[in-house]
Amino acid sequence: MKKVECIYEKGVLIPLERLDIPERSKVVLSIEEVKTTDNLKLHGYLKLLKEGEDAEELFEL
Repeated sequence: MKKVECIYEKGVLIPLERLDIPERSKVVLSIEEVKTTDNLKLHGYLKLLKEGEDAEELFEL
């Protein structure tokens, strides 16, 4: 089992790292802690992620 941090936005979990699993895979979710993030940082991170960049090292979310 691998622990993956995600951001929850508009009903969707967005992983903070690339997942090496097949599309539409069933996963088990365990929620440990809920903390909010800075919206500007989140917007920048998601924009880079959509462009195919590994932005985890650039942002502390």
